[in-house]
Amino acid sequence: MAWTGLTWFALALVSYLIGGIPTAYLAARLLKGADIRSLGDRNVGAANVYRNISSWAGAAVALIDIAKGAAAVLLVRGLVDSPPAEMIAGLAAVAGHNWPVYLRLRGGRGAATTVGVLLAMLPALAIPVGLLALVVLYFSRRAIYSLGFFLILTPILAWWPADYTYAVASYSVAIPLMVGGRHLWSVKRSATSKPAG
Repeated sequence: MAWTGLTWFALALVSYLIGGIPTAYLAARLLKGADIRSLGDRNVGAANVYRNISSWAGAAVALIDIAKGAAAVLLVRGLVDSPPAEMIAGLAAVAGHNWPVYLRLRGGRGAATTVGVLLAMLPALAIPVGLLALVVLYFSRRAIYSLGFFLILTPILAWWPADYTYAVASYSVAIPLMVGGRHLWSVKRSATSKPAG
């Protein structure tokens, strides 16, 4: 039992470190020699890179952040084949992105990493929804609409008609809510930290 607990902790830690790889920060440093935390809305995420570095760099960061979430879940699935462990890995990856030890716990909002987690956890449902989200992105040209479409529709369909287990369906709701809470907190912090006038 002690070994099982230690194994789960190790997998969660590895997942956290994978999720915490600061892709937006690295992209800004490598391409512009700048700290993304001092640009735009100062968020360490793909959207800020897209707006302040380049569109292709922002897209690359988003894809890598999605891959981080999926990689954490798939790694655990390959090692222990345990749905609860996969859920912990996904949560740890999103937490790593949001509060990365590499950047003194100042990270992004976790939307792209959450997309990766859901794609790996619920592939039969999330992949088709993800393709539809790309259609939304194509016509709207707004990533926020595409992300909202994916992060709202996937949990709804996980309950019905997909009929996943209660645990998985609940998880598919909880992870996007974590992102939403983080987003609201980040926006509020950004608004209150702007100088008056």
